[in-house]
Amino acid sequence: MAHFSFVLLMAAIYRLCTAVCLSGTLAMADSKIIQYVQKFSWDTQSAETKHLTKRAILDLLGCALAGSTHDTVPGVVKTIQNIDGSGCNCVWGTKTQLDVKGAIFMNAYTGALFDMDDGHRKAQGHPGAVLVPAAITIGARLGSTGKEVLEAVAVGYDVAVREAVRIREAGGPRKGSSGWCAPGAAATVGRLLKLTDEQMTNAIGLSEYFTPQAGQDRSVDFPSMMKEGIPWGAYTGSFCAHLAQGGFTAHRPHLADADDLCKDIGSRVEVDFAYYKKWAACRWAHPALSGLDSIKSEKGFAIKDVTKVELRSFQKGLKLSNVAPKNSLEAVYSIPFSLAYWMKHGKIEPDDLKDAVAMVNDPEINDMATRIEMSEATEYTAEFPLRCIQDVTVTFADGSTTSKKGLEAPGDPGERAFTDKEIETKFQTLAEPVVGAKWKAIVDTVARLDELEDIKGLIELMSIF
Repeated sequence: MAHFSFVLLMAAIYRLCTAVCLSGTLAMADSKIIQYVQKFSWDTQSAETKHLTKRAILDLLGCALAGSTHDTVPGVVKTIQNIDGSGCNCVWGTKTQLDVKGAIFMNAYTGALFDMDDGHRKAQGHPGAVLVPAAITIGARLGSTGKEVLEAVAVGYDVAVREAVRIREAGGPRKGSSGWCAPGAAATVGRLLKLTDEQMTNAIGLSEYFTPQAGQDRSVDFPSMMKEGIPWGAYTGSFCAHLAQGGFTAHRPHLADADDLCKDIGSRVEVDFAYYKKWAACRWAHPALSGLDSIKSEKGFAIKDVTKVELRSFQKGLKLSNVAPKNSLEAVYSIPFSLAYWMKHGKIEPDDLKDAVAMVNDPEINDMATRIEMSEATEYTAEFPLRCIQDVTVTFADGSTTSKKGLEAPGDPGERAFTDKEIETKFQTLAEPVVGAKWKAIVDTVARLDELEDIKGLIELMSIF
């Protein structure tokens, strides 16, 4: 009898533990963000969201192809090969194949290298360079359909942008793009891996915990190849999704409890609000560059005609005040240098950044950079980061001045958004020097991505075999 009672007791304990575990599992998965990620369907999205998701992919592919030509790429590839060997995953724009994590890392690195990749004002950073390389690289490896890749990219933006806002509202040092994009990459790759609700919850929880610290202000003060940790964000998010698929568990994601941040999820699709870049320079320089562009269109001038330029900017823009960058990686984070370079050449494109020595050693440009005066406009600081606004005043040698006020960057969503033709022209400029006439086939393939049974053909177009 005592033995029978013991058996009944143990059975009751088992049932209780099972119920607790199941309730914990349900609690983990029962969140608005997880259900949205898991149930997101391409077929129910608006025509605008479908169009803009494809735009995000195309733009990043162009940026990565251009980035693949940078002098630093062979050294980074060799380092990865020394650690992990080669593989069968394409490094876009090259003949190189690496293991999957190396390919994700490199495609994210080249995507962000020339600072022409997309961004998001609400997030204050660059989601595309993290999410698209993870989606395309993993999607090609798994044999995913084009529609699955598009769904994965779109949900990645929604998770990443909301994670960025959550981290910012929590206080502390600002995080660069990888600090908040890794959870987005986990959601992106998790969709392609077809994770269960519980696994997806763990994937995002793991990536919140393992995401790079990515101190943004420090990386702005000392520009380098780190590029806001973007390569690590792409790799980390992907790795966490695979860990979760294998049963690795995590804490409940903070984002799962961020009800206010997720209340508009589904009605607001964040990829719709990405911005795109015209010049190879930090976005914080783009309002002023647009002002110079406008003044030159109206007045016409050469760099020798300018005595000085006065720039009123939001406070964070003042951090990019280095007038004497030592190389092109520093140059893209210098507003004075970027403005001076544009005044001489009327453009700032990847080809301009390839010769790092020549770019930063033009005496005429260097002299002009010292004559660009920057000051804070407190009313514009109050609008940051949702808006980046600047005033620019150019003083000419004849004593005349021309001002443009309330400037915002071209390529922002809404009335300043680029046309399809402008996006395609940018892609051609970036891609054609690398893949030749195949650039047009890439444009066409991305346009009909949701019709493709697998994306291997796109990967073939992105290589130079």
